[in-house]
Amino acid sequence: MAMKKHSVDKPTFALAVGVIFLVCMPLVLAPETGGATLKALHQWITQQLGQVYILAANAVLIFLGWLAFGRFGQVKLGDAEDKPDYSTFTWVGMLFCAGVGAGLMYWAAIEWAFYYEQPPMGAEPGSAAALRWASSYGIFHWGPSAWAFYCLPAVAIAYPYYVKKVPLLRFSTGMHHFLGKNTSGVTARGIDLMFMLALLGGAGSSLGFSTPMISAGIARLTGLEQGFGLDAAVVVLSIAIFAGSVFFGLERGFRKLSGFSVRLAIGLLLFILLAGPTAFILKTGINALGNVLQNFVSMSTWTEPFADGGFVEDWTMFYWAWWIAYAPFVGLFVTRISRGRTLRQVIVGMLVFGSLGCSLFYIVLGNLSLYHFLEGNVDVVAILGQGGGKDVIVAVLDQLPLAALVIAAFSLVSILFSATTYDSAALALAGSATRELPIGENPARWHRISWAMMLGVLPITLLFVGGLTSLQTVLLVVSLPILAICVLMAVSLVCSLQAGETAAAHAAEQPADGAAGRMNAAVEGGAR
Repeated sequence: MAMKKHSVDKPTFALAVGVIFLVCMPLVLAPETGGATLKALHQWITQQLGQVYILAANAVLIFLGWLAFGRFGQVKLGDAEDKPDYSTFTWVGMLFCAGVGAGLMYWAAIEWAFYYEQPPMGAEPGSAAALRWASSYGIFHWGPSAWAFYCLPAVAIAYPYYVKKVPLLRFSTGMHHFLGKNTSGVTARGIDLMFMLALLGGAGSSLGFSTPMISAGIARLTGLEQGFGLDAAVVVLSIAIFAGSVFFGLERGFRKLSGFSVRLAIGLLLFILLAGPTAFILKTGINALGNVLQNFVSMSTWTEPFADGGFVEDWTMFYWAWWIAYAPFVGLFVTRISRGRTLRQVIVGMLVFGSLGCSLFYIVLGNLSLYHFLEGNVDVVAILGQGGGKDVIVAVLDQLPLAALVIAAFSLVSILFSATTYDSAALALAGSATRELPIGENPARWHRISWAMMLGVLPITLLFVGGLTSLQTVLLVVSLPILAICVLMAVSLVCSLQAGETAAAHAAEQPADGAAGRMNAAVEGGAR
C-alpha cells in the first residue's frame, strides 16, 4: 500500500521531463531566433497587458487581507488537535530560504544604481529625489506584493490538502473545488504542466543572476579565471549541496540547511552593519522604509501613463512576473511545512516576515554600495554600465575590514540560498509527480534526487548557450496563465471555505434537531 501511495505519476513525470527538453532544445539549436521571438512576445505583453499585473498585485493583497482578518482567518490547516510541525523561527527560515534564492543577494547590492540612473516617478537622474527613490524601490519590489503572490497559492493548496484531505500535493490541488474527483484529468495535468514551466523559468533566471556573482567572489579569493568553467563548477557545487539535502529529507536536510543559512546570513548582515558606515546605513534605511510606507499606494498603482520611460515594464512588471512564476512551487513548499497553522498565521507570517527579511538585505547591502559610490570609493554606475554587476559586489565588499572573509561568507550564503531554493523546488516537483502523498509524508527519495539533478542540468545548459536573457522573457510569457489560474484558485478557496462553513453550521444544528424530535415523539406518545 505504501508503495502505491508513493508511486510516480508517470504521465506527469514524462510531461515535466519533456518540458526541460522543450525549453533547452530551441535555445541550443536556434538561440537567436528563439530569443527574438520571446522578446517580441515580451514587448507585446508589456504594452498590451501591463496593467493586468499592476491590478493583480493590488487585488491579491486586498484578498489576502480580507481572508486573514475576516471570518475565515482562524480556520486551521489540519485537524483541531494538530499543532504546528515547526517553531515559528524554523518555519519562517524555511519559507524565506525557499522564496528568495541567491537573486536577493545580487539585486539587494546593486539595484539602487539602475534607479539612480533611470529613476521612477519623474525624478531627475542623479538627483537627491533619484537617490530617495533608488534606496526605496527595491524594498517595494521585494515587499508585501511579492510575498502576496507567493501566499495565494500556499493557502489555496493548503486548505484542500489539510482540511479536505486531498492526498495530492500538486499545484492543481488549489483548484479542488472545481476539479472535484477529476484530479488526474487533462485539466489538472495542464495546470501542473504550467507550474513546471514557470518553475523552470524562475529557477533558471535566479541561478543565472547569482552564479556569475558567486564565481566572481571565488575568483577574487582563489585567483581562478572567471568564465563558463567556474560558473559550471558553482552550479555543480550547488547541486551537490541541495542533492545532499534532498537525500536526507525535509527534517534532517532542508530544515537544518535553511536554519544554518539564515543564521549565517544574519551574522553577515550584522557584521557589515557594524563594520561599515553604520550611521549612513541606518539613516538611509529608515528613510527608505518610511518612503515606501508613505507612498505604497502610489507605487502600487503607478503605470507611468504620461511618459515612456519604461520603468514599470522593465522593473515592476518583470518582478511581478518573476514572483508569479515562482509562486506555485513556493506555495507547494509552504503548504508542506504549514500543518497546524491558521490561515491568518500563514498569511501574516509570509507577508510580514518575508518582507522584513528582504528589507534587511536591501538596507544593509544596498546602502553599503550606495555609500561607497557617493564617497567615490567604487564607481558603481560605471562598472554596471560595462555589464559588471558581479564585479560591483566584489569591489564593494573589498572596502570592508576582513574583506576576504566577508566575500567568502557572502559567497557561501549565496550558494546556500541557491541550494535551499532548488531543494524546495525538487520537493515540489517530486510531489507534483507522485500519485498520492498523505499528509506529513515526502515523495520517494530517488524521485526527489532525480529532480534535483534535472533542475541543475538546465542552468548549466543555459549558461553554455547564453540563453538566460531569453529565459527571463519566458517568465513574463509563462506567468500569464499562472496568474489566471491563481485567480481561479482564489475563487475555489472561497467556495470551499463557504461550503465548509455551511457544513459545520449544519452539523452543529443536528444534535439540537435530534433532541427536539425525540421530545416531540415523547409528547405525542404520552398524549396517545
